[in-house]
Amino acid sequence: MSIQQSTRNAIADGVITAKVRAVLRQDPITAHHDICVETLAGIVALSGFVETDIVRIEAVQVTAHVRGVLHVKNLLDVRTFG
Repeated sequence: MSIQQSTRNAIADGVITAKVRAVLRQDPITAHHDICVETLAGIVALSGFVETDIVRIEAVQVTAHVRGVLHVKNLLDVRTFG
């Protein structure tokens, strides 16, 4: 892979990450959770802590619908706060 291809892939992954973060912030179910988003070659990893399985499932579904996402790795941990 050339440097130009590597740079192009990194930029594409950055765009995907930004789009996923934006949709997670806009979604009423996921908006108030601190979900970490990392993308590598179109594969998005979601990590962090959420309060319910509903939030966990919604985060994956919303992410899967973002253009450019090839696969979602669900690394979210459900923990009850309080």
